[in-house]
Amino acid sequence: MRVLFHTVMGIGALLLALTALAPQQAAAQQAQRCFNETGYCISGTIRAYWERNGGLSVFGYPITSQQVETVEGTWNGPVQWFERDRLEDHANEGKGVLAGRLGAFYLERTGRPWVPGTNEPHHGYELCTAFPQTGYSVCAPFSSYWEHNGGLARFGYPMTPAMQETVEGQTYLVQYFERRRLEYHPELASPNNILLGLLARDIVRSEPCPPLQDTALLTVIKRYFRSNGCPNAAIREYVPAAIQQYEHGWMLWVGPTNNAPMIFTLTSAGMNWKWQAFADTYQEGEPVGGARPIPSGLIAPVRGFGKVWWNNPELQEALGWAVAPEQADRASAVVYSDMGWKVHMFEPNQVFVLQSGGLGSVEQP
Repeated sequence: MRVLFHTVMGIGALLLALTALAPQQAAAQQAQRCFNETGYCISGTIRAYWERNGGLSVFGYPITSQQVETVEGTWNGPVQWFERDRLEDHANEGKGVLAGRLGAFYLERTGRPWVPGTNEPHHGYELCTAFPQTGYSVCAPFSSYWEHNGGLARFGYPMTPAMQETVEGQTYLVQYFERRRLEYHPELASPNNILLGLLARDIVRSEPCPPLQDTALLTVIKRYFRSNGCPNAAIREYVPAAIQQYEHGWMLWVGPTNNAPMIFTLTSAGMNWKWQAFADTYQEGEPVGGARPIPSGLIAPVRGFGKVWWNNPELQEALGWAVAPEQADRASAVVYSDMGWKVHMFEPNQVFVLQSGGLGSVEQP
C-alpha cells in the first residue's frame, strides 16, 4: 500500500508501509520525555532547556520530533517545534539552545513586516522602556512581564506597538517581539493575565496544504483535516509495526523512524476512546510477565506489548487481556501531525485516529 500526505514546517508526519516482518524492537533513546497529548518526545539539550526555562507554561507541548532544519536561509541544525516556540540547538557554535525569531517570522508571513516606529506607545503609557533599535516601546501591561521573564534574551526587541488584535475569535491587546507575541487577557487574574501567543502552532496551521492523493485513508483524514492542519508528505516505507487486539481496546507498535519505537494503546471509554503513548524500552530476550492467572481463552501479551501491559496495572484493567496474538501487519500507514493527531492504518482497514488531549477513535475508511 502506498499513501501520500503533505506536511508543513517539519510537521513530524510519517507515512509508513509495513511488511509481514515481526517487530524488531530496540531500546528507546535515553533521557526521553514523551507527551500523550501530542505523541512527541523531547530529549537532550532541548529537553534540558525546555524544563529549565518554564516548560509547558512557556513553550507548550512539542508538536514535532527533533529534526535538522534550515532556519532563515542561513543556519542549519537541530530544531524542535513547540506550540509557542521553535527551539534551536546551536551547541556546535557554543551558543547552546536558542528560541527562534517567530514573532518576526509571523509578522512577515501575515504581510506585516517590521517598519521602524517612533517610540510613541499606542497603549499603556506607564512603565515604558523605549528601544531605538526598532523604534518601539514596551509599556504596561507588558513591561513588567517582559522584564521579569527573560527580557531581551528571551523575547527580543519589540517589533510593533501594543495593539488590538483578534486571537481565536476574541480581541486582545497584544504586542509582537522578535521571538514572541505577548497577549493581555483581562479576564484572568494578575499575574496570570499575560499569556504567550501560540505562534508556532499558528504558523504551522497557516501553511497551505497541497491536495492529498485519493487513498484508502483520505476519507478518514478529511474528517479531521480542517481542524488539525496538514498531514505530512514524507514517506517511510517498509517500516516494521505490529498490532494486538484486547478485550477493551488495542495496542499498536510502530518501529523506529525519526523517533524511537513507540507503543500506543487505545481503550474504550463509554462512547469514546482514550489513547496513551509509551516509549518502547523492551530489549529482545528480556523476561516479561507477572503472577496473574491467565483466563481460559485469553492471551497474555509478550515482548514490548507485554512489558508495557504488565508494568501498568491501570492499563491492564482498562484494556483487559489480549484476545488474539500479536501480529505484524501486511501494510500500515501512519500520519503524524503537529496539531496533535495521528492516523494509523492497519490491514484490513482498521484506522486508528489519535487526537490531542488523549481522545481517539477506531474507524473504517
